[in-house]
Amino acid sequence: MTATLDTPTDRHDARTEQPFLTAAEYVLTARQLVLALAAHLARYGDTLAVKVVDPLCAIDAVMRFDGGDLHTWTTSRTPDDVAAIRARAEHIARDYFGHAFPAVPW
Repeated sequence: MTATLDTPTDRHDARTEQPFLTAAEYVLTARQLVLALAAHLARYGDTLAVKVVDPLCAIDAVMRFDGGDLHTWTTSRTPDDVAAIRARAEHIARDYFGHAFPAVPW
């Protein structure tokens, strides 16, 4: 029997976290940015390299076309799968944004 994560337990209050990325239509914390990258990874696989899909373009697409829904991708995935996708998304964010990207406590 495999357990699935239907309701993510990592829903932190973004109002208590510092903004990391400001765009014309939205502001994201580091956690939200990782979740947006994770949503892209969950849907399209690991295409996030500047030569394939630029991470900023992926984040913007999730925010524009998914309405900023940063948790739906976790539905019907095991906790281990969710953690692995999030870890890869955070690794991509660190590579892309460098040392300025803060650690995200999960």
